[in-house]
Amino acid sequence: MDDLVKEVIPLLQYLIPGFLAAWIFYSLTAFKRPDTFGQIVQALIFTFVIQSLVVGLGALLLLTGEHFFSVGLWDKKSETLWSAMIAVVLGFLSYHVASNDKLHSLLRRLKITRQNSFPCEWYGAFSSRRGFVILNLIDGKRLFGWPTAWPSEPEKGQFVLEFPHWIDNEGKSLTSRVGVVVIDVSKVQLVEFAKTIG
Repeated sequence: MDDLVKEVIPLLQYLIPGFLAAWIFYSLTAFKRPDTFGQIVQALIFTFVIQSLVVGLGALLLLTGEHFFSVGLWDKKSETLWSAMIAVVLGFLSYHVASNDKLHSLLRRLKITRQNSFPCEWYGAFSSRRGFVILNLIDGKRLFGWPTAWPSEPEKGQFVLEFPHWIDNEGKSLTSRVGVVVIDVSKVQLVEFAKTIG
């Protein structure tokens, strides 16, 4: 039993940074978590990248220590610390890349893909367009307001609208003394994005 523990603990120390990076990524994004096998595969990919960076960093620091100045001892504790720090940075960096569509925008311009980085078109529409919206409700009413929060999927969640105004049948805005409205997405038939000026 002791031999098994001695083998498992170093393996876990090796894999945990990849799982940490994957956990950070999925905790911050609207992407659905894949099944268990998919999560393990992604964590292993993160682990490979992290460990490659740690090996490269270790070689660079050792080279710096030999030729210029020493910044400390490179041992298992240093590797573990650097693995954890790189995992956190990589988790946040991968979240940033996946949530702003800049990478996919570049790839679209290069005609490599037509995809965007958002989990669905619904999420992409709200993320890339900031402005007032008009919610056309199932009962025929129309609600105008500034979305401060919206569902990441079209099937479940709520809209939070600030400065809400009901719009009558002639398209005129009716004043409202309400500051914020929370409305379930199941009540919404269609979302219109108001045209921005400028």
